[in-house]
Amino acid sequence: MRKIILLIGLICLVVNILLGITLSSYSTFNMGLNCAVIMLNIFLLYILNSITLRDAFKISLGLLFSFFGLIEFILGLKAVEQFENNLALVSIIIIGAIEAILLVITTINSKTIK
Repeated sequence: MRKIILLIGLICLVVNILLGITLSSYSTFNMGLNCAVIMLNIFLLYILNSITLRDAFKISLGLLFSFFGLIEFILGLKAVEQFENNLALVSIIIIGAIEAILLVITTINSKTIK
C-alpha cells in the first residue's frame, strides 16, 4: 500500500507541475503551494500506513486525510499570491496541523486499546 501511495502522490505532483507550467491562470505561487500540500498529504498517508494502528483508525484517517487534502488543494488554488495576510495559507497550515495531531492521538490511543 505504501508503494501505491508514493506512486499516486508522484503522479499528482507531476500533473500539478505540468498544469502549473502550461496554464497561464495557474500561478507559480499556487503551484508551489499545492505541491507542498500534495507532499504533506503523501507524507501523512505514508506514515499512516507505516505505523501500527487499528484497522478502523487506518481506514477512517485515510479517508479523512484524503478529504482534508482535497480541501487544502482547493484552498491552494484560491490562495492570494502573497504570504502576508493570506487566509487560505493560514487555513492550509491549520488543517495540516490538525491532521498531524489526529495522527499522534490515534497512534497513542491505538497502543493503549487492547
